[in-house]
Amino acid sequence: MLYFLLRLATHLPRLCRLALAFVSTALASFESSGQLSFVHEGLPRWPNLWTPTGCLRFLDWFGTVVFAMSGSLAGASSGADLNGCILIGTVTAVGGGTLRDALVLNTSPSWVDEWEYLVISAVSATVAVYVWHRLRPGCPLWLGLTLKAADCGEGDLMQWGDAIGVGAFAVIGAMNGIRGNRPMIVSALCGVMTATFGGMVRDMLLHRPVRILHPYADTYAPIALVGAVSYLGMQAVAPLQQFQGCRILISVTLTVFLRQQAWTNGWRLPHWNINQEVVQMNQDPRVIKIMQKTMSDGNLSDTNTDDTFASSDDLTVNV
Repeated sequence: MLYFLLRLATHLPRLCRLALAFVSTALASFESSGQLSFVHEGLPRWPNLWTPTGCLRFLDWFGTVVFAMSGSLAGASSGADLNGCILIGTVTAVGGGTLRDALVLNTSPSWVDEWEYLVISAVSATVAVYVWHRLRPGCPLWLGLTLKAADCGEGDLMQWGDAIGVGAFAVIGAMNGIRGNRPMIVSALCGVMTATFGGMVRDMLLHRPVRILHPYADTYAPIALVGAVSYLGMQAVAPLQQFQGCRILISVTLTVFLRQQAWTNGWRLPHWNINQEVVQMNQDPRVIKIMQKTMSDGNLSDTNTDDTFASSDDLTVNV
């Protein structure tokens, strides 16, 4: 142990110089407009497992399949027919990137040129509709993980697949922001939009509370933001091509880990206890008097507002 500390002290000046060089590179990358001058990283159109960007494209396709299946199942459970399930599944899978391209990057959606995403989404949504009800609930498929939970909901494999998709989409969205020469904060927003806005449109189409805006489900959008920011931060500090694989691996792994912790521990953002607020409001004597007047007169407009709020001392409230 002492030998290790001595060796570390010997190399400490060199490590400090290396850290200062990284910081200097990051500071020098700031342009006068407040944007970051990154190395523009692109993705190959087709997946391969021999390069970091090829692996990221594979994870992108995998996430597209999972998102399309999840959206299709949500549509089916809401009473949509096959056409509706395919549409909702496709919107869930590619809607985030579409809104990113249209609203932030001012370009045509990526699936206009990369049409394979439409095919992947449509096929995955169709398979989910026809296969899901044939699966046995709670049956483990791989490493003890289930595709269909015992309560007929999405199982562990769908949860893990969704987490991988969120990580891949967040990184790819941030990379698109970089290629669009957008500032760092806007590039991070591109990552969040890519990972979450497809689900937002799905919930709006199905008239459900939007998941990323309500606490009925575990934390989602902030974790996508962490994944995008982590990638952008490492890109600013170490923009060299040699660190590309490390940037992608660390960002995606961090996002997947945080998503797993979120659904395991039930992470929620701070929010009001709506039921408690309603109870407290209904215990207000003035509110009770208005309700009694409304029930007795049959029309709230017939009540005298001044008399209603003038005094509540003559009203006995039993709660």
